Amino acid sequence: MVWMPTDPQRIGSLARLLMNPGLAPGVIYGRCPVVPESPGLRPGSDDRGYQMYAHVTWHTWKRVGCVDAAAAIDVRSAVASACQATGVRVFRDAVLANHVHPVVSFRPDIRLSDFVRLAKSVAATRANRRVTGTVRWARGYFVTTIHKRDLSRATRYVADQFQRHPDLIPRNSRRPGML
Repeated sequence: MVWMPTDPQRIGSLARLLMNPGLAPGVIYGRCPVVPESPGLRPGSDDRGYQMYAHVTWHTWKRVGCVDAAAAIDVRSAVASACQATGVRVFRDAVLANHVHPVVSFRPDIRLSDFVRLAKSVAATRANRRVTGTVRWARGYFVTTIHKRDLSRATRYVADQFQRHPDLIPRNSRRPGML
């Protein structure tokens, strides 16, 4: 016997979740239910008022260079979806063949772990729909907070990733039907 919710609100939530298969389980498009609303913050307040910035990185399983040009587009799209769902703002990002570097701003009520979880899972899901097993991420990620005065240095570092690692620029796929 299969359990089905009877509450209309839960049925609507379940329907929205099933219509957005690119999102992680438990995440409804457009909002992240695991982030509680802090009583001291205004909803929709601007991140510039808090000036909280971070440099986030994560890499592929065993640092295999499995992110090609098509998968890089999927990663950028997944990062944008994760931003919309969690309220994180990306200043600069670089998607290389074996790792990803976004520089982000966030509010104090946002958990960056939710942003990274969504970005990694949605990126892998989208890339692996194209070709099964294309992208596999390693466990975990690295985050370092950035002071406002160091923000330009961090964004310049991320912008220069293709010059620093010319061998890790995502290449066009050789598979038929791909970019």
